[in-house]
Amino acid sequence: MKNLKIGTRLGIGFALVLALMACIAGIGVFRLQGVGDAVQEMVQRSLVKERLAANWLLNTSSNSVRTFALVKSNDAEVQAYLQKQMSKTSAGISETQAKLEAMLDSSEEQAISADIKEKRSQYVGLRNTILKLKAEGKQDEAAALTNDKLVPMLEVYDASIRGMLTHQAERIDKAAEAVHGLNRAGRANVIVLAVLALLLGGVLAWLLTRSITRPLNEAVRVAQTVADGDLTSRIESSSRDETGQLMLALKNMNASLAT
Repeated sequence: MKNLKIGTRLGIGFALVLALMACIAGIGVFRLQGVGDAVQEMVQRSLVKERLAANWLLNTSSNSVRTFALVKSNDAEVQAYLQKQMSKTSAGISETQAKLEAMLDSSEEQAISADIKEKRSQYVGLRNTILKLKAEGKQDEAAALTNDKLVPMLEVYDASIRGMLTHQAERIDKAAEAVHGLNRAGRANVIVLAVLALLLGGVLAWLLTRSITRPLNEAVRVAQTVADGDLTSRIESSSRDETGQLMLALKNMNASLAT
């Protein structure tokens, strides 16, 4: 190292520090990218699916209330209004179901979706049967079927939708934990590398300063000795850098003056 030019040594020192800083920046960007991906997965996938499932459950609850009101109502105008709203909401549920199914990306989600689809088919089929009985004037039979079968079936249907909500909530929690983990790891990496950069910078600064100032101090001492008229000093040069060349020049000057 002492045979390298001072400029070369300084360049190597700065290059090492800059390389470590580049590593810090690279790791920071990499960790931020990981956090961004996890947040995107949470916001654009799991959160959207959870909201679709929640909307599905809300619309199902609304239609169930209308169904019970329709079964109990004897007003033709009210029945027509309720039937119209139920049909509109059912179409909305079908649209929600299609959107949700298009976003499913795991076998577990697909299994939950298939279960919801089956429960919905059973529920809607029984509801249509009850409404048909109601239209035929079989009020008591429709009411009995509602209480004995439709209500329990609605609970099972709702539970299947809640299963999707629970699954998506768990995925959101996992994504949030992943974001937290990436944040912790990224912060730790940056702190460690920053400390290393400071230590390396300090060590390099000390070594470079020492490698430059010690020979210069020795050269000053020799020059002062020559200036005082003492030409007996033994001058040694063990390096080939600028300070070594200076010591060699002082040695030659001292030898020339001595002769």
